[in-house]
Formats: sequence, structure tokens, C-alpha cells
Amino acid sequence: MGGRPATPGRADGHADGRVNGRADGRADGRRALEAAMRDRIGQECLHVPSARFGLLLALRHWFERGDRVLISPTNCETVLFVVLAAGLEPVMAPVSWRDGNIDVPAVDWTGLAGVVTTHLYGQPDRVAELRAECDRRGVILLDDAAHAMQTTVDGRPAGTFGTAGVFSLAKHGRAMSGGFLTAEDPAALPELARARDELLLPGGARAQLLGTLRPVLRETIYRTGLVRPMWHALKALGLVRWTGHRCPPREEELRAIVAADPIDPRAMDHWLRIDLDDWRMRQGPLLRGYHRSRFRVIDRERERRVAGVELLRTLPWAAEGVRDAEPQPLLRVPLLVEDRDEVVARLESRGVVPGFIYDPPLDDYLELVPAGPTPEIARWWTGHVLPVDPLRAARMAGLLAELDVRPATRPATASRPG
Repeated sequence: MGGRPATPGRADGHADGRVNGRADGRADGRRALEAAMRDRIGQECLHVPSARFGLLLALRHWFERGDRVLISPTNCETVLFVVLAAGLEPVMAPVSWRDGNIDVPAVDWTGLAGVVTTHLYGQPDRVAELRAECDRRGVILLDDAAHAMQTTVDGRPAGTFGTAGVFSLAKHGRAMSGGFLTAEDPAALPELARARDELLLPGGARAQLLGTLRPVLRETIYRTGLVRPMWHALKALGLVRWTGHRCPPREEELRAIVAADPIDPRAMDHWLRIDLDDWRMRQGPLLRGYHRSRFRVIDRERERRVAGVELLRTLPWAAEGVRDAEPQPLLRVPLLVEDRDEVVARLESRGVVPGFIYDPPLDDYLELVPAGPTPEIARWWTGHVLPVDPLRAARMAGLLAELDVRPATRPATASRPG
């Protein structure tokens, strides 16, 4: 299970730097990004416009239509929609009340063809145990590290424990787009690269420019502390309306689309473009250059992120899984609070806009998804979790104390080992 050493050569399998017999100027920028990521994780990889696009490629490559794939009900709905878009049957996993991740000992492995990890907010799944069980049972593990680009398990990067893994630059470094698909066996990458190129949509100059300007504007707001006036202005103009933590599911329409064979990715655009309109746009030099710059942001913020986690894990609201684990540079730190939506509204009035809230659980969100084995814990977690940016730890600690926020009471069904 040791990490695979980096393999020299092209990640996309075109040794002469040509695609379909033509010199492609885009390849150089893509290779630079792939080399930067390879140096971080010790595996060859492909640059993709989003982690969800990379996950779709992996699901279509390693599974057959109708295969049953285990995912967590506490995760982002895009994971569920990607599984459906690949023509697969999502199976809800049991979850741990301690960190919202998959409760591995409670998994029913009957009929499973695959498992997708969670690493919720960067807190690692019991991924070594998952991999051992998958190997023993002939089940494919896809290691989704969209939340966990900086997470390690026993010194090994999250995202490298599976047959394939995905990473998100949209979340890390606040690039708002971009990601990577890696494979344990680099021989799989040429075919994955061809599938990537077939599914990519052209992105014109305007789309490329907007794809770069949006995160630059967001970064300016983030760094200058203008979140509060911007948020109030957007709400006053009617450009932001709270409609719940999940996107409108349009389930009847979704059922008809996923019943088709094959499933047209264009028909799934409403569900796969959540918070990322350009989820499968072919990215040009400007946007790829911006993605390279985001690696420097990730590295520069690492120490501050760990320090924020160290502070937040000592607070009375910290999830047990974070409190008991070694501090890592998490994407968000899950705090568990009573009256969570009221707390969110009060924080918004002070210019703090929490994100990454995945409520209700996926099996409550869509009727076509069979209920998972731990619905009470999934509902408790999603209904109480308040994900906090560790770079804003001190301010959030002060605000929560000022608002007299109460820690969530442990669920009645909780057990210490889970």
C-alpha cells in the first residue's frame, strides 16, 4: 500500500507532445500543472476542469452501468449526481457521528462494486481500512479528495489510496475551478485522457476571462474583509436568496434522464454545474496559469490553516473526530451546534457566510435514493454541522461565544467506537 513513485514522462500518454496527430499548444500548460501535482502526491495525474468531471471519468472507466457504488449521505450532492450521470446505483453508507465520514465496520458490502471516499472537510476517512476491505472483496475504491488536497494518512496523501483519486483546485486555493484525476496504474491514464478530451466543452475567450476574474474578485473580497458589505449588497439587490443548503433537485426530470441509455452528460448539466458553471470547460492558458498560482496560495496558508485547526479543535463545539485526531490543514473544521440554521442567519448578519453545509442527507434529499442504514446519525450530523474556515478561526471562536451558541447534544444512537 506504499505510495507509487513518480513515473517520468507524459501523464496523458502522448510521448511526442501531440494529440490526435496535431501539435497542441495547450499541452505544455497542462503538463506543467500535472507535473506540479505529481510532485505533491507521487503519482501521475491528469488536469481536469473540476473534481466532479474527474470523478465522472473514473466512474465511467471502471464501472458498468447499474453497478452499485457506496457513497456517504453527508456529502455534497454533486457526488450523488455524478454517480447517477455515470449510470450507476448510489448506495448510502453508514456514517460516523464523530466526523461525518463512512463508518467502515458498519458497511454492508452485499452487491457493492465500488466505494467513493468522503474525507469530509479534509478530515480523513478510515481509508487504509476501506482499501483493505475493498481489496479483500474485489471492490474498486475511488479516493475522492476534493476536500482533502492537504490531508495525509500515515504520511501518504489522501486521494492516492484508491484505484483512482480526484482533487479539487476549486476548493483549495480558492481557484473556483480546476482539479486532477490520478490513477494507481499510470497505464490507465491515456484512455482517461482521451475520454476527457471527448467530453470537454470549448471555452471561448470571454468564458476563460470570466473563469479567471471571478476567483480574483472573490480573493480580493476575502483578503480585504469586504464580505459583509458585499453580502448585504447582493441580498439587497435580490441576487442572493437563501433557498436551503441543497440545490432544487427537479427529481421527476432527473429520473427520466438517468433512465436513458446512454445518459447524455449535457442533459445532466443542471445538476452537475452546481456552484461551477464551467465544470467541463476546456481551459486555456490564462486559466491554467491562474491555477498554477493557486498552488503557492495553498502552500503559503498551510501553517495558518493548521494553527486554526489547533484552536478550533479545543472549542466546546468541535466534532469528536477532529478533537481526537492529529491537527491537519483542513479545508473546514466541523463544529456541531444547536439551532444551526439560526446560528447561520445570525452569522450572516455579521458578514460571515458559512458554506459547505450539506443538509438534508442525500437519502432524504432524493426519493430515488434508498435510505441508508444510519439515518438518525446522518440527519443529526447534517442538521448540526457548522463548517468553519480555519483561516478565520479566531474571529469565529469569538463570534460563537458572543452569540452564546450551544454545542449540539450527542445523538442517542451514538457509540464511542463509531
